[in-house]
Amino acid sequence: MAESDFILPHPENCTGCLRCELRCSWTYAHAFSPLEAYIQVDPGESTRISFTEDCNGCGFCVDECPFGALERA
Repeated sequence: MAESDFILPHPENCTGCLRCELRCSWTYAHAFSPLEAYIQVDPGESTRISFTEDCNGCGFCVDECPFGALERA
């Protein structure tokens, strides 16, 4: 998985709600399927947020996150 040139993750603010993944997958795959999202969140003790190479920086995930875990670069 790649870093996004468009979106800065702040994993310390992530609650693991996966709203970002669901919004992304709905927008691009027309399904609520985190596996098809261009953003991947791995919640746990040390939350990781990463982006696939298909991420185009649209920012829908940023708009969907109410916790400030994502920011436009």
